[in-house]
Amino acid sequence: MAASKSLLDSLKKPEPTNFRMTDFRRELHLRHKREEHAKKEKLRALQESKYVSRYAITIDTSRARSNCDVLRMSIKELGFKEYPFGRKDNCCDVHWHACHFEENPEVFGGKVNKFPGMSEICSKMTLFRCLDIMRDLFPTDYDFYPRTWYLPAQFHEFSCEIRKMHERRVKPKPTFIIKPDTGAQGDGIYLLREPNEYSSLSGKCHVAQEYMSNVYLIDKFKFDFRIYVLLKSLEPLEFYICQEGLARFSTLPYENPTNKNIHESFMHLTNYSLNKRSSTFNRSDRDDEGSKRTLTSVLRRIAMNGHDSNKVWKSIERIVCKTIVAIVPEMKVEYQAAIPPGKTGPSCFQVLGFDILLLQNLKPILLEINASPSLSLDSEQEVSPGVFEYVLSPKDEEVKYPLIRDTLLHVVPIDKLKYFRKKKKQRLLKKLKASTSQKSKRPDPPVKQRTSIVIIKADESDEEKREVNVTQQMSEMHMDVDSHGDSTARDVNSDDERESNIKSDTELDEEVDNYFETKLRESCLKQLYPAIYDEECERYRILERVAGLFIFFLGIRGSLRIGPTGFRTFARKCRLNRKGMTNASVDIMYIDLQRRWDHMNPERTSGKKGNGLCYQGFLDACIEIARRKFYAPTKIEMLENLVDHCELNLNLRDNDLANNLPRLHFRRLGLQYRQGSMYAMPRRVIDQMTEETTIEDLLKAHEKKLRQPSREDIEAFLRKSRRMIYQPSSGSRVISVTKSPDSE
Repeated sequence: MAASKSLLDSLKKPEPTNFRMTDFRRELHLRHKREEHAKKEKLRALQESKYVSRYAITIDTSRARSNCDVLRMSIKELGFKEYPFGRKDNCCDVHWHACHFEENPEVFGGKVNKFPGMSEICSKMTLFRCLDIMRDLFPTDYDFYPRTWYLPAQFHEFSCEIRKMHERRVKPKPTFIIKPDTGAQGDGIYLLREPNEYSSLSGKCHVAQEYMSNVYLIDKFKFDFRIYVLLKSLEPLEFYICQEGLARFSTLPYENPTNKNIHESFMHLTNYSLNKRSSTFNRSDRDDEGSKRTLTSVLRRIAMNGHDSNKVWKSIERIVCKTIVAIVPEMKVEYQAAIPPGKTGPSCFQVLGFDILLLQNLKPILLEINASPSLSLDSEQEVSPGVFEYVLSPKDEEVKYPLIRDTLLHVVPIDKLKYFRKKKKQRLLKKLKASTSQKSKRPDPPVKQRTSIVIIKADESDEEKREVNVTQQMSEMHMDVDSHGDSTARDVNSDDERESNIKSDTELDEEVDNYFETKLRESCLKQLYPAIYDEECERYRILERVAGLFIFFLGIRGSLRIGPTGFRTFARKCRLNRKGMTNASVDIMYIDLQRRWDHMNPERTSGKKGNGLCYQGFLDACIEIARRKFYAPTKIEMLENLVDHCELNLNLRDNDLANNLPRLHFRRLGLQYRQGSMYAMPRRVIDQMTEETTIEDLLKAHEKKLRQPSREDIEAFLRKSRRMIYQPSSGSRVISVTKSPDSE
């Protein structure tokens, strides 16, 4: 009865307010307000864009995402025009997108801050394969990264290496670090000591690297550097390094890896996205403290410890140069696939993040390259348990704000930048002239009246002090009288001061030029290539010529893989059959390499890249052909001989005369060719000609040899005619002309 009565009473009572429905309606109302505000902002931006000058420098930030804060700060200081919602015609000077190049909208002009395929090129497997190829060609120059195995394809080799190290009883016990191929922010990284600890059930590819345990420590903590590099252009190659960066520290004191601490990620890994979750993360704002510091503060600390920090920085610069030169061939292949020759498209630039670790002997070690480094200025701060707040990070602002500002100054159109500087110079001149004229028209200060001077009587012992006080008071009185009492003298002095304060136009121009020198030309970016390391890195660029051959024989426009027909055409047009390469051997080599690389890259075999042999497989084929048919003492010499042979037969080097001579008829050289003529030259002689061999040299050599017959010819003629006079005839013999030191 009681239960039924309470049920009846509840039915009679009015229904309570539905708070969930109220919250839902309020959320809909707020969402509607936000959409209306976004529409108004977009209309306002579009309205303002109608009145933008054609010389204005425009930046599209519609897809900048977390990069918006630092971008807007830089755009505001430089005076550029921002398009937060993009433009209908996509005709901005710079399109700054946080996504990959393939995810960008249809952009037909300007510059985009991403290169095609850069995310795959900077993946760990592709990056370290490029470096392994360079280490194979230049063993002593490419020793700045750990030994790497590619799993699961090279699991057998990896297991054998661990077994050999255990048999040699290497101390300390070797430890290896496993990284996912496309992982980021420290996700999926772990350490192991036995090969059976590796798990391949996920089906993903990994790289296994030798763990560097003998690292340089500061305050007993492990750290690494985040170095920012601007790759401005690919053709011609040009890149810069930012002279300020970040140092990221672990949050637990470092110890050599053991079975007990091998799973301590806060000790062995230095990723900021991982260590910020630690309870011991230090958020100090001082330069020499905290879990995140500036690069220069750490280099100063290294110098204070008695080491040469300049030498460390030079080594880091060389690592950056060698690494970029190693990945440029892959970038060129990807670039021609996204923007084929003859197709309208944007030019590209990109900011890369290099992770560098210092060993105990201060040798830098490359850990990886981040294709999309974080450019956000805020950081998480826990205000209460489980509640985080985003606050501005002074160290991030100190590093990333000059980086983005100077990057924009390097990539915007030069003609627009000159016009922009001219207009800004005119505005600054007006401002300076107005300020100087206002200073000259300031009202005079009121005149102070002094009626009398009181001198206090002192003792005879203070006579000297009394005289000093009197002289000081008298001098002050004369100064006041000169400046305020005498109106005529004061007017004359003020006029002289006004004339000296008002600067001439030339002085103002110099001041404005100095302003732009400090604001626009002083950059945190230092050009490494081609300004400094051009000659040093030139010999490493042989693989770019191999990439040129690969692109030349791609059958389908915009393809990334060469098919069997293209590979066979490569062997035929480069005339490798003259070196003993039959069609059957060429086909067998292609099939073997295709199977090998499909096994090495199971995730990238299918899809947009299609079937065929990738660039690295083609490079392996070139190295194998060079080893078989172009033998030399070193591998790099073999590869150079093969590339020279292919370019010579394909006539790819336009500036080389040797490439053009075999295709020319001798009549075009001014030499009349006929059977049995003395001007007939063998084909092998023409193939040996260099770009220094000219037609005039050939003619002079002919004339010289005609005037000075050989000793054998003279002796034969004397034996035949028994006479002392020799007169050569035009059809008596054939002379083969070569360029030699004597002929010069």
